[in-house]
Amino acid sequence: MKYGKKHLEAMKPYFKVAVAILALITGLAANSQAVTGQNVEQKNFLLTQAQVKAEPVAISVALPELADVSLKGGESRSGRVTAIDPSGQTLSMQRNDKTLSIPLKQVEKVVFRKNARAYISNGSVMRIRGERDRPRGQQVIWNGLPFTTFTIKNANQGQAVVNLQPPVVSPERLLGIQSVARDRQYVVDEMQFNLQQKTMSIRATPY
Repeated sequence: MKYGKKHLEAMKPYFKVAVAILALITGLAANSQAVTGQNVEQKNFLLTQAQVKAEPVAISVALPELADVSLKGGESRSGRVTAIDPSGQTLSMQRNDKTLSIPLKQVEKVVFRKNARAYISNGSVMRIRGERDRPRGQQVIWNGLPFTTFTIKNANQGQAVVNLQPPVVSPERLLGIQSVARDRQYVVDEMQFNLQQKTMSIRATPY
């Protein structure tokens, strides 16, 4: 189909409009990609900053009254864990009004008995694990905890605090732990120690 000169002259305004619309669409697409890239970059930056600036979060944990301490020589001791001294690298236990100090280098693991009494963080209510008190969540494992992040606040009631922060736990996981700790009590099931790295691992279950 052939178009005359007059017909082409009449079509020029429409061509200009089409070119303008095409340029506008191209510009919007490019701008959208740039904004999306900036949003992703900003989100990654904020996440990185949050990880860098993350402050330790104190999580209350309960130590049941009776624990079995397995020693590397094959022997074991039982009693109430009253102190863990990171500087002296010792674990203190009490049984029948007697205090025993055990070097951490001799400790294989500490297992808290399921039927032993455990107090919630405010100390006003006592819980007994076992058939009468079922777990209200899955067991968690915190590995690589520096000795200094664990403190026994009340030895008689087995109340302790663990300060958690990245990289021991991720920011996302830390939020979940905080949410659970609001209305449940983490009860310690087991402890192990790594003297070379000066860290410990804790297994705990929320009740």
